[in-house]
Amino acid sequence: MEELLHKFRDKFSYLPEAKLEDALSMGEVVMLEPGQVFVRRGERSTRAALILQGMMRNYLTDRNGEEVTVLLATEMQTIAPHAAIFLDMPATETSEALEPTILLATDFKVFKQKALSDLDLMHVYSTIVEETLIHAIRRIEEFTQSSPEERYQRILREQPELIDRAPLKYLASYLGITPVSLSRIRKRISGHRN
Repeated sequence: MEELLHKFRDKFSYLPEAKLEDALSMGEVVMLEPGQVFVRRGERSTRAALILQGMMRNYLTDRNGEEVTVLLATEMQTIAPHAAIFLDMPATETSEALEPTILLATDFKVFKQKALSDLDLMHVYSTIVEETLIHAIRRIEEFTQSSPEERYQRILREQPELIDRAPLKYLASYLGITPVSLSRIRKRISGHRN
């Protein structure tokens, strides 16, 4: 566990040691097995989490009852029920572990209140919110300006761990295509490399 907390310290290395301890003390370690849910759609949870180890996915259910993966997140990324945290609405997504996962979970509203009176913690808060916003904007841009093959190639360049770790059906859903289409893209790309 000490190694995982060291990763937390590295991510927020700009924090003085005492503030790192404060931030850590606001959280609780949550361990999930594959398939276990952190926050379920419809819950009014204000818990957010930093993934210390493992992989999570957030998914929506479309009008046909199909699960649509909207987020795949690994170590040192955050997951949160954004509608619940920022809009005081029930969560619109379900957050599920895809691997044995260790989270550092905290009540995001409590953390935000403390950050309002502490510039060091506000830096952490703004870093998390900025990363989330940038990810959301990039997803929108990708789906409006890139083909599925281009989206897959970006993952190959920037998040290759997803290719090896995410089950094919979730990776395909995340890319907005079927598993069969993803298999074709993979075959085409591997053919170009050989």
